Amino acid sequence: MRACFARGNLNLKGFPLLPKKFCEHPLHNRGAFNTFLTWIKLLQFEHINWVIDVGANHGDFSEAVTALFPKTNVLLVEPLTQLHPELESRCSNKNGRWLLERAAIGASESVMPIYIANENDAIGSLAGFSNDYRAANPEMNSVREELCTVTTLDKLVASHQIQTVDLLKIDVEGFEFEVLRGATLTLPKTRAVIIEVSFIRKATNVENPLLELLTQLTKHGFDVVEIIPSLYDPKDTWKPLEFNVVARRRT
Repeated sequence: MRACFARGNLNLKGFPLLPKKFCEHPLHNRGAFNTFLTWIKLLQFEHINWVIDVGANHGDFSEAVTALFPKTNVLLVEPLTQLHPELESRCSNKNGRWLLERAAIGASESVMPIYIANENDAIGSLAGFSNDYRAANPEMNSVREELCTVTTLDKLVASHQIQTVDLLKIDVEGFEFEVLRGATLTLPKTRAVIIEVSFIRKATNVENPLLELLTQLTKHGFDVVEIIPSLYDPKDTWKPLEFNVVARRRT
């Protein structure tokens, strides 16, 4: 219902009881799509021209932005090679408004190993999977790794000649502070961000990741709109382990 309210219509694309075979380009996860709709609506934007989706996964976040703002341009950034065919197919149906970058984002240009969960090959992390993370995700039994190209957000934005980033979404499984380190030129020209931050994959030398993220966003001129828990401790179900922070500038 909240997703329907966010879109201002019946939201048939995200309707959970409608068989996917009746959708021309079905979503990967309709629950995630509906959640993303409500997060984006919190920003109260009247228009969005450029979105950068860092950690695009199956593209459900970008689909949510496009559902709300059909004329938006989206740069999807995804290093996992097994997801590229699906993302390429989605891009081909967006009249040139979706672009795919087959790379990871970090603090500098390099080639690094990315760790991929064998049980769910849509989960990959340059930070790896800690024992705490495995405990919170008991279905993860084995991990493989492959090399991937890493660039910075600043270089990516410059290469595409993007003057203003209306919405920057970062979901990089524990590597978020490295992404921000490589975005010193991009953040001042970014209107809003949605960033996942993890307590079970702490960044190096960061005592409290949520507090550090809020401090950095405030320093860059963002106001926090919402802090949303996204993963809970399986032993202490009241205890959030990961959050998504929604923030935007006043103007």
